Amino acid sequence: MFSPKRVKLDRPIAAAHSNIFALLLRVNEERRIFATLRVAGGWVRDALLGLHSQDIDIAIESSDLRHVSGELFAREVSAYQEAMGMAARTVSVIRVNPELSKHIETATVCVCDTPIEFCALRHDEYTRSNSRIPEVRPATPLEDALRRDFTINALFYNLHTMEVEDYTSGLEDLQRRVLRCPLEPRETFTDDPLRLLRGIRFVGQLGELGFSLDDSIMRCVNKDLLEKMTVKVSRERIGKELVKMLSGPSPEKCVEILLELGVLQHVLLIEFYMKNGKKGKNTGEVERMDYLFSGIDTNDDTLKCIVALNRTLTPLFSKTDSPLLLSSPSDKLVAVLFMLCLPFYHSSPREQLTERLYALCLNGLKLPLASYNVLRRMVECYKTLTRHRLDLCGITDLGVTDAAKLAVFEGLGELNEKKMIPAALKIVLSSYLLLEHRRELLESAEVNAVASIISEMWSVLEREPGLLDSMTRPLPLKGDELSKLIPLDLPQIGPALLALRKYAMFHPQASREDMILWLREEKKSL
Repeated sequence: MFSPKRVKLDRPIAAAHSNIFALLLRVNEERRIFATLRVAGGWVRDALLGLHSQDIDIAIESSDLRHVSGELFAREVSAYQEAMGMAARTVSVIRVNPELSKHIETATVCVCDTPIEFCALRHDEYTRSNSRIPEVRPATPLEDALRRDFTINALFYNLHTMEVEDYTSGLEDLQRRVLRCPLEPRETFTDDPLRLLRGIRFVGQLGELGFSLDDSIMRCVNKDLLEKMTVKVSRERIGKELVKMLSGPSPEKCVEILLELGVLQHVLLIEFYMKNGKKGKNTGEVERMDYLFSGIDTNDDTLKCIVALNRTLTPLFSKTDSPLLLSSPSDKLVAVLFMLCLPFYHSSPREQLTERLYALCLNGLKLPLASYNVLRRMVECYKTLTRHRLDLCGITDLGVTDAAKLAVFEGLGELNEKKMIPAALKIVLSSYLLLEHRRELLESAEVNAVASIISEMWSVLEREPGLLDSMTRPLPLKGDELSKLIPLDLPQIGPALLALRKYAMFHPQASREDMILWLREEKKSL
């Protein structure tokens, strides 16, 4: 019998988790289940790294007397808690669902107010070439460890011996800060290509600790494997993994790997156009797929822009004290998507932009509608600044020129959306500054120097009265007043309010009376 490497945890377990483990052992003994209980996966990895995790998964090794499923043990835990006078807990059973990466039945029950997932040790065998759904049977700890995605996720913590058990090379790989597959990586990813995306996400998630993908993984990815990913993994699952990558602690690391492995080019950045049936309704069938990277080689300016923006601007979304620091994961997601999409879409006409971004974000990546709308408006804002030929040299310590004010005002108009991310204009202006004015700085990847220039530019804009809040600050005139005071017809009121905001931006000290007089003079042009 294979004997694992065993070590003691070198850090104390949180008191709440110790109480949970003690209760599970009492259930196992007093209910005469006689199974071997191990914590599996992420909790063990994080405990060894000194990180706190609430993700407790219990892997159950049955005795020779009977097979114990996750559901059976969870129901015993629930019954025990109720018998001890504790709050009754419902057992939630998750049936097989490959779209949610659930290939075997699991059961969850709250223990000491913490949800705990239970599952029997298992062996996966993939018998269908176009499916991620394996045939499953009970297994030994070694077999269960070998079927997992990465060695650092294949570690067990034995509740009985209070030792970490390593059946692969997980402990060594944790020390080396490397993600390695327990089996040959091509076999692991061919069986379930989603694991490759998960590995890239882990690099970003553990980015501050310096984790990287093992060379064996980097070498195994080829066109055939990428094609298997598009066949075996649904667009919903692909989109969910991308969201986790781009909204995580180090999205720039994820993007760098996605580019190097070709995943961004051949799997992610694809516009999906759907067939329309009778009465123009979407049939759910794909009519065609347009690859954004089609015809683009390593020397293409579009690719160079993506690489440079990712190295120079994207790190600022996570960097402490950065002028572009984003605390909201959803804001960071849109910001990084903007970096990836801008080089492809900044010159698209408005009608094409709407259709193309919809095909990418909603059809291709299954992103939320709100994310698509914000992204589209940010690209439109950039296009507006370009159309005005905004000269950022007109934003200096001496103030902001009228031409620059007008460009910023029009750009803010594109961002006038309730769900717009607060830093949208700053992100768009920063991109514009580097792409249109300071290419040499963009390509230098001098993150701190870029942060300093952005801070200086934004400081000048903030000092300009009435500019940055020109679309949001209350006006002394309401729309319903204009029809009587000016007077205006109903179709003129909307344009009049917008014109009034522009006037107030150029004349921040203007009074209500000044605005009324100005509107009366400009009435014919509305």
